[in-house]
Amino acid sequence: MTLLLFCLASIWIVAFCVLGQVRFVRHWTNTLFPLAALVAVNTIVAVRGNFDVVDKMRYGREFEVLSFTSFGEVVNEFITTGREPAFLMFNWIIGLFTRDMMVFFTVTAIVCNLLLILALWMVLGSGWQAAVVFFATFCFGFFIDYSSFLLRQGLSISFLLLGLALVLRNARLLKVIALLTVGVLFHWSALPAAVIILLVKLVRWRAEVVLGLWVLASVTYLTGMNARLAGPLGSSIEQVETYADPELAVDYLGGTNRPVFWLLSAVPLIFAYVAARTVKFLPSWYAKLFTAYVLLNCYFLLLGFVYFNDRLAAYSWSLIPLLVCIPLLAFQGRGQTVARLGLVAGFVAWGVYFGSFTVLTPV
Repeated sequence: MTLLLFCLASIWIVAFCVLGQVRFVRHWTNTLFPLAALVAVNTIVAVRGNFDVVDKMRYGREFEVLSFTSFGEVVNEFITTGREPAFLMFNWIIGLFTRDMMVFFTVTAIVCNLLLILALWMVLGSGWQAAVVFFATFCFGFFIDYSSFLLRQGLSISFLLLGLALVLRNARLLKVIALLTVGVLFHWSALPAAVIILLVKLVRWRAEVVLGLWVLASVTYLTGMNARLAGPLGSSIEQVETYADPELAVDYLGGTNRPVFWLLSAVPLIFAYVAARTVKFLPSWYAKLFTAYVLLNCYFLLLGFVYFNDRLAAYSWSLIPLLVCIPLLAFQGRGQTVARLGLVAGFVAWGVYFGSFTVLTPV
């Protein structure tokens, strides 16, 4: 079923790339099926998979407990343990209607998907382009993890993306702050990311300055200096000290300050910078998107010495599909159809190589 839905949605995506300039084809009603199909696919694979991951079962058991909990006990849980209040309330509200963890996982995945679509549509102002970027996001792969078993951070990232969408669309500051605050209340690690997005809203950044900061952060990452520079931070912030503990290497085999993670960050950055310098049809907000990506990636690079650092990288990596797609979707010259088809083919090839599509066929 999921494979069939994905194939049908893929046909729509290819049609958008070939006929995106035809008024009838690009009408927003034509985007409803591919978006609905991709939401269904994302939700099904997110819900039914990853039960072998400790995080997912922990969230499931926590939901079952909170579904029997009174509102006063939820507040007390926040006061005594410091758990993220938005996530506790999210569990509690769903628990008012059901105590089935599968329903909880389903609702969470749907919320993450819908918030991402809303953010993309708000930024792009185009349903068919939002569908193409959403398709690319599925192919890119890691979004499913954040709507399947990394639930707190998945919800947090979704609200931060919505907040960034408002920044790119020059919305009022209070609306931006409200969404960023909700994102932080789902996962405390989102606080620096929220501050960065707010700075993108409040400060006019020059590309040279942003790139200079990224180069400095990269030097600390690749040389391991970030761990020494962040020594005082670790002694004052318990979470940094906890996740820098070498004993975590037993649970997290990915290591720290991994060059491959730096490369994954650098390639989209270089692509976006070249595009910003050469493509004439880019939307006016692309420079802010580029700034947000680079500064959010600096957050990851400076803390690349902690274990599970890929979860910090997710705040910037979640922007990669949009960052890469926009120059090719906005291109209006000769060969635009070939460029868009090449874009889709590139993300599909990525998904095939890294196994993003294996989730479409249940084992």
